[in-house]
Amino acid sequence: MLRASNEEGEGCNVHGKIALSTGGGNLHFAPDRQWEKEGADKVQNPLGGLFLDLNSIIEMFNDAYEQFNVSHTVNKLTFGRSMPDEVRNSLNLTSQLDGVSRTVADGYGMFQYYLQVIPTKYQFLNGTSIETFQYSVTEHTRHVDPGSNRGLPGVFFFYEVSALHVEFEEYVRGYSHFFTGVCAAVGGAFTVMGMLDRKMFDLKSANARTVGGGVLG
Repeated sequence: MLRASNEEGEGCNVHGKIALSTGGGNLHFAPDRQWEKEGADKVQNPLGGLFLDLNSIIEMFNDAYEQFNVSHTVNKLTFGRSMPDEVRNSLNLTSQLDGVSRTVADGYGMFQYYLQVIPTKYQFLNGTSIETFQYSVTEHTRHVDPGSNRGLPGVFFFYEVSALHVEFEEYVRGYSHFFTGVCAAVGGAFTVMGMLDRKMFDLKSANARTVGGGVLG
């Protein structure tokens, strides 16, 4: 009882790695408890199995609504290998759910995150590569009232792997690209200078005609 009172109001810190199916699926955190009880609560099946105690199931649902608060913070959620920080910064790659916090006033909330996972490959200049995944997310929050048959409170992640792939490749621009750029810059400068020279010539010609017309008049 002392331990239970000390832990009242505390949450869980869940971390780890999970092998997921490439065909899509879901990962969820929802209330659960031990349904089987010792002794008389276990009813023996004539075939040798065990039935679950109905009272335990009802009690589980009641406790889930009364005690399971789904307020949460996603510290980090990634798929596949992590890219080096310099690569992530240069490409402005971010994980949308990292650092996201959601709070519910009671235990009747259901948070659903729908993730579109995109396979991504980064090819380095030395020929090595990293294959990982990016994702986009759409979230939905539902208020689940007891007895509404709309599900249990929890945090649900539904993911689907996209058929599209994204590839990034490092490469070095050759001298031909440099000379092309120089020629373009020089050509542009000559074009601008020619336009200015033509404009100045037109202005001088107009002034000369104006002065000459005044003398003859």
